[in-house]
Amino acid sequence: TLLYTIKFEFSQVDMSTHGGDPMLLQSEPGNVQKPGQPPEENGFRNCSLKFWLAITAVVLGGAFQFGYALTVVANTIAPVKTYFNATDLYISAIVSGNPIGGIIGALLAGSVADNVGRSRGMVLNVVPFLLGSVLMAACQHPAMLLAGRIVLGFGVGMSSGLTNIFLAEIAPVAVRGFVGMLWGVFLTVGALVSLLISTTQVMGTEEVGWRLVFAFPILPALYQTLILLFCPEPPPYLAFNRKNPGLAVSALRQYRRSLVKEEVGDLEQEVSESTTVLSLWELLSDSGHRLALIIGIGLHSAQQLSAINVVLSYTPTIFAQANVSDTAMATIGTGLVNVGAVVIASFFMDRLGRRLLMLIGLMVTALAHVSLAVSQSCATGEWDCQGAWNGKLAIASVFIFIVGFSGSVGSIPWLIVNEITTPEARGKTNSICVGFNWGFALAVLFSYDSIHKALGSYTFFVFGGLCFLGYLFTLLLMPETRKRTVQEITQNIKSQAERLPPFVLCMKD
Repeated sequence: TLLYTIKFEFSQVDMSTHGGDPMLLQSEPGNVQKPGQPPEENGFRNCSLKFWLAITAVVLGGAFQFGYALTVVANTIAPVKTYFNATDLYISAIVSGNPIGGIIGALLAGSVADNVGRSRGMVLNVVPFLLGSVLMAACQHPAMLLAGRIVLGFGVGMSSGLTNIFLAEIAPVAVRGFVGMLWGVFLTVGALVSLLISTTQVMGTEEVGWRLVFAFPILPALYQTLILLFCPEPPPYLAFNRKNPGLAVSALRQYRRSLVKEEVGDLEQEVSESTTVLSLWELLSDSGHRLALIIGIGLHSAQQLSAINVVLSYTPTIFAQANVSDTAMATIGTGLVNVGAVVIASFFMDRLGRRLLMLIGLMVTALAHVSLAVSQSCATGEWDCQGAWNGKLAIASVFIFIVGFSGSVGSIPWLIVNEITTPEARGKTNSICVGFNWGFALAVLFSYDSIHKALGSYTFFVFGGLCFLGYLFTLLLMPETRKRTVQEITQNIKSQAERLPPFVLCMKD
């Protein structure tokens, strides 16, 4: 049996000793707890060097690439438009090319995660990163640049699904929130790096400059591939998807300095309570899984309907419309605030909880959009309130929006979906939720120019209203998952589903 295998081969707890006190068996000195020692805290101190190498590889190859691809167009739009003599419609297509590919990659990520593997899937995902970067850097025709943007977007979409599953499955429960926030940290770092190296001072004004900027993603993609070739799959994947508890505990031993009985017990429970990966119909037929899916879709949708991609991709344009004198420095300042906010928030994720931070972030982003709408309305003359303060208010509004977004709405949806789903539902739930994320990202980016031409500065009042709707959704449905096991969280989700009116879940069991 699984329990016998774990006890005999992998140094777990022998409960058969007299007096009922557990005695730890030791098969590999230095890698398990010794008899008589107090149990180690299963936090960062118990994480091995391979754990940290794997973490840095997946966030550089996933989150960093996501942020870089998102904002790389902010400063390269002008030289690309001049070089190809491109129309505004074509530029909108270039900006939207990333989410077009991202939708496809995200929808396939769940199947790849379940059938190929989390880390092996990310290793194979180096192909679209390399191909997309080469197409963009070497483009001689506008269609080639657009194709490269879509192919790179496919890789980013795939990694956005695989990376967050991987992070959730190898992180100790006590620090799972912090590890999950690393996605947000490195996403903002990627965005900042792309803003910095694409400035005129760094990129220059020659053609080779923007081509090298487009080629940069090759470096983190190669680093990720090199590291992950020597890292095992996450233990829950090996225990549940591969039905190999021996390999699961072996992988856990590589990611921890010493084995902790609770973690091995969780692997045992995942195998004993689960059967196979759920089909889409099975996922939708269970009220608990269905509610988890609805929560995930709602939070991912709220992330993109907050218009973060508009703010980051069109930062120089937004500042120019508000009569900001030095748009380049204000744009770089936005990137710095972005990084600082998410780094600070990561230390509070396991203290304050996900739900409270999400509520605060959505309210702050809603108010920031209202403030930005006011500044633009005054600067453009729609309201009779012009003055030098307009530009300062626009900068403050964007900075406040970034602070509210980065520490909550920008990171928590990626983390929460993996916390509220069991292994048999995790892959498909992630694909659907991330697919909605990329779908709304595309819709908002592609429609922004048209909406802004029709509504002017009032566009940001609309975005503020959408943020408030996200606040209400979170208040009503999102559970707190801080320092709870997946089993505890999913049981709470089931209980919550039973209390909800039938129309909320759309269908009956």
